[in-house]
Amino acid sequence: MGLEGKELEELYLRQYSGAVEENRLFYTKANETEFILTKHYIHKYLKPGAKVLDVGAGCGVYTKALADEEFNVDAIDLHPDNVSRMKELFRDRQNINVFQGNALDLRDFSDDTYDLVLELGPIYHLENVQERVAAIKEAVRVARKGAPIFVAFVLQDAPLIEYIFQSENPAEEINEIGYERDTAFVTDNTGSSILLHTIASIDELTDKVLTTLPVSKGPRFAQDGLSQVIREAVNNMSEDSYTEWIQYLIATAERPDLMGYSNHVVQIFIKN
Repeated sequence: MGLEGKELEELYLRQYSGAVEENRLFYTKANETEFILTKHYIHKYLKPGAKVLDVGAGCGVYTKALADEEFNVDAIDLHPDNVSRMKELFRDRQNINVFQGNALDLRDFSDDTYDLVLELGPIYHLENVQERVAAIKEAVRVARKGAPIFVAFVLQDAPLIEYIFQSENPAEEINEIGYERDTAFVTDNTGSSILLHTIASIDELTDKVLTTLPVSKGPRFAQDGLSQVIREAVNNMSEDSYTEWIQYLIATAERPDLMGYSNHVVQIFIKN
């Protein structure tokens, strides 16, 4: 049985205290692939002067990157540590506004305002389909017609391989999580506020969104591909080899046969 409601939020606040997200995407080459591929897809949609809403912005990694390219960015996060850190980092930036708030309630943001909405964190911290759809509904509401909404998920199998089967004692570690051996499903990501998905569960949520919200289906792409599964090899690549690896990830990002082994996946919705 997984955590619910208030318990899940409290675990999230503990897990992400101290602004731990600030450097996560740059710890290693394997980690940075997520940032590089996501920016590649963002640039397919943004035009000069675009206005962006970064929901669940963490410590503002994407906020900063887009503001550095002279886009106007509003960043919102639930965690007070993240909000404080962003306000410190961006206090002199005229094209960044920072807010504390919840992805489920964007009442302070007007309808039809943003040219791009990023929702790269909130969905996998929400406990049920109803809340996930509600968060996406809010993102759609504030997006302009034709604007993309990037919704990220964490898949189960890359972390399962990385943290369990590549550990020193997989047989022991696997008993520390909720795990169905017959199906190889992770039923409880014990000790974490991150709720894990499969491609099938993303499909189910996508279908729900498409039938209830005024959006059409855009591309779905793997943010980091196999990078975490083979992270030791990726981290030891020369710069030239790493460039080739990034090109491989871009070329294969939408291939369904590889997507299930990515750590993170983004489904893009386009507001009708």
